[in-house]
Amino acid sequence: MLEQFLRWLGQLTLIDFILILWPLIIIDFLRSLIKATVLLSHALYLRLFKRKTPVIGFLPKVSIIIPAHNEEKVISRSIEAAIEAEYPNKEIVVVDDGSTDGTYRIALQYAKKGKIKLLHRDVASGSKAGALNYGLMFATGDIIITVDADTILERDAIKEAVKTLLEEGVSAVSGNVRVLSGEKGGINLLVKLQAYEYLLALELGRRFNSIIGTLLIISGAFGAFWRKYIESLGRYDLDTITEDFDVTVKMRKLNKKLVFSEKAVAWTFVPETLRDWIRQRIRWTRGQAETLWKHRNVLLKQKFNIRFVLAVYDMIFMDVILLFIRLAWLMYIIFFFHQNFIYILILITIIYLAIELMMVTTAVLLSPRKQDLKNIYLAPIVAFIYRPFYSLIRFKAYFDWLLKRKSRW
Repeated sequence: MLEQFLRWLGQLTLIDFILILWPLIIIDFLRSLIKATVLLSHALYLRLFKRKTPVIGFLPKVSIIIPAHNEEKVISRSIEAAIEAEYPNKEIVVVDDGSTDGTYRIALQYAKKGKIKLLHRDVASGSKAGALNYGLMFATGDIIITVDADTILERDAIKEAVKTLLEEGVSAVSGNVRVLSGEKGGINLLVKLQAYEYLLALELGRRFNSIIGTLLIISGAFGAFWRKYIESLGRYDLDTITEDFDVTVKMRKLNKKLVFSEKAVAWTFVPETLRDWIRQRIRWTRGQAETLWKHRNVLLKQKFNIRFVLAVYDMIFMDVILLFIRLAWLMYIIFFFHQNFIYILILITIIYLAIELMMVTTAVLLSPRKQDLKNIYLAPIVAFIYRPFYSLIRFKAYFDWLLKRKSRW
């Protein structure tokens, strides 16, 4: 088989190579190569010409809002991490949004000691946005930091987020969210795959978009905003299930500068079962579709920042259109090159694996935690099982959105 494959490969002309692998070469390989080159060059530049951090003359008050709905298993760890975070001028606002489990009872113990401000709603708002808006009514900080109830802040996370937010022109900061374990404390293969995914999504994706000015998502799990901008936007809208994406797009429409802070780290718990993971990803993808449709005027009007418009077009292409291009490409190969399909499949596998190894190596080099290298063995599983399966999930989510099926947080 190997000898036959090499003989076939040697007979390929450049035109044949491009005709067979055009989406892989033009979209996947070139895009990944450019991203890795830009990120590593930027990191080298910062190392050689690192700017001195300006002395901060004041510490603006920070309100950490933690919305919670039936989070009794994780709420205490989230609260304790927020309490222990090293920042002197802060308040912690926990919003129990109509929980029917022990969330309120657990949080109440901290409120009685004066460590948090606890808000309770007898009837759930039905969305995370509603819980956040309720928390904003009682928050008194100049800076609003949103933290999911299943997310644990590192001790210097608030300090690093504020430091970045105080840089000239910055309106909001996306924190660096990494995977701690599964929701039940376990670490199975699915959890490891999500940890790998978060590593690439944050250390490569968010970092790259921040550098070139095309950041579109301030993570709801850990994001920091100047309060005045949240208020000027009318707070969080209730018409999408991905309020973090929605509020980020609204800020980008106002031409605000948004950045990613790799040093502001928080750790989150992720789904341990395939069923919970699928439910989460359908919700994320549906929310993305809702938000893109809601803000479709970005694509139709010329008044918005060009980088912002290009970022939206890029997201639509990479997350939606490319799903159908890959499907059409597969049908094209089967129909026109069926006689050599097995050889083409081997070639595609080799190239995709090389791309994956290039990207995860870049992510590890950029990450301050070199232990991330231990998960590099997951590259083949991510490239050939995890991501293709996720593509199928996204197909379902887009159809759910088109059929207007309901989804709750």
